Amino acid sequence: MRAGEFRRGDDPGRKTMDKVFDARTLDAIYEVMKRFKVDLIDYPVSTGKESVVFKAIVRKKNIAIKIYKMSTLGFNSVREYIEGDYRFEKEKLSRSSIVYVWARKEFINLRNMEESGVKCPVPIGVHKNVLLMQYLGTSLKPAPQLRNYNGDDIAVYIHSAMNQYKNMVEKSLLIHADLSEYNILCYRKNAYIIDVGQSVPITHPMAREFLNRDINNMIVFAKKAGILQNELALPTFYHSWPEDPHKLLRKQ
Repeated sequence: MRAGEFRRGDDPGRKTMDKVFDARTLDAIYEVMKRFKVDLIDYPVSTGKESVVFKAIVRKKNIAIKIYKMSTLGFNSVREYIEGDYRFEKEKLSRSSIVYVWARKEFINLRNMEESGVKCPVPIGVHKNVLLMQYLGTSLKPAPQLRNYNGDDIAVYIHSAMNQYKNMVEKSLLIHADLSEYNILCYRKNAYIIDVGQSVPITHPMAREFLNRDINNMIVFAKKAGILQNELALPTFYHSWPEDPHKLLRKQ
């Protein structure tokens, strides 16, 4: 789908998009293509219930464009990750607007992580339910998810993932809240943490529970991969949860 052909009714790429996205999303995509000078939206590299990620080209460079589906992002399922997040406490949530807040939340989380030195796709921009970010992979295929990685050095990526998550928690002061082998990419000997729309600050009422769940998910996967025999081999997170997490935020 090229920028100059995006509005053509007979464009096959447009027909494909019509089947997947509604008119508001198509308008948002068109605006993004103009605003960020996107030359080409190529092919989907990841397809899920709530979003689709495409490889795209801007000034001869590959980027990723994540498009959140307006119709399938469940209001009740994502609301708990927004309510309780001090950064969005003034947002008036509705079924029609929550997808825009979700996209902006992921952009803000990625920016926070990138500024803290956490390996993640570098955010480029966001408009409505369309997020632009760094593309991880080659021109032929995207970087594999940790669950699909079958190299002999999988232990390198598992330990990298846990170290990156430790940095995310202790430097970005964010809890992923859905960490697993599905949202970690293996790229150039480093694990990259992705899909952080639901990620919450450590002051969130459910932060500690989310952290424990994330760590347990990684322990289970590491054991299945035959990498982890002892949980003590994992990087140490907070020895005890801070009495007042808000103090850590104020120090930033």
